[in-house]
Amino acid sequence: MPASLLIHWGRVILGALFSEIVVIAILGVVIVTHRYFIAPGRSAAEYDAFAHRAGYNVAPAAAALAVFFSALWATRNLTSSFVANGTLVGIIAVVLTLGFLFTAKPGERFMYGVLFGLRIIGGYLGGVVAQQIFTGRLSFSLLT
Repeated sequence: MPASLLIHWGRVILGALFSEIVVIAILGVVIVTHRYFIAPGRSAAEYDAFAHRAGYNVAPAAAALAVFFSALWATRNLTSSFVANGTLVGIIAVVLTLGFLFTAKPGERFMYGVLFGLRIIGGYLGGVVAQQIFTGRLSFSLLT
């Protein structure tokens, strides 16, 4: 391993854990909003079906965004190895949820593959953006 490759394992693992908490929170908000504000008074079976659809449709985008922002957090204050650290946030997030693949219905396994890929891509892009910010190629001057 090159001497310049420095992995901050604590940040990487915390970033991956945080991204999973965010995905669970987003799904919870979607499900509760549907149950109490959008479609109150439905049967338990209808709510269960909606929760399943919400997990299938919302989780991939939520996971990609959560890992992206977690990778940005994990790579803050670094001076090198942004992409490696960011990508590892995505990989660890995949490892944390890999068990779901084995319990999924056969028709849903492809979506888990997509979900895992999006997590890794989100981490990679978070590292790329962090590197761009560090090198001054990306600025948030419009926000200040």
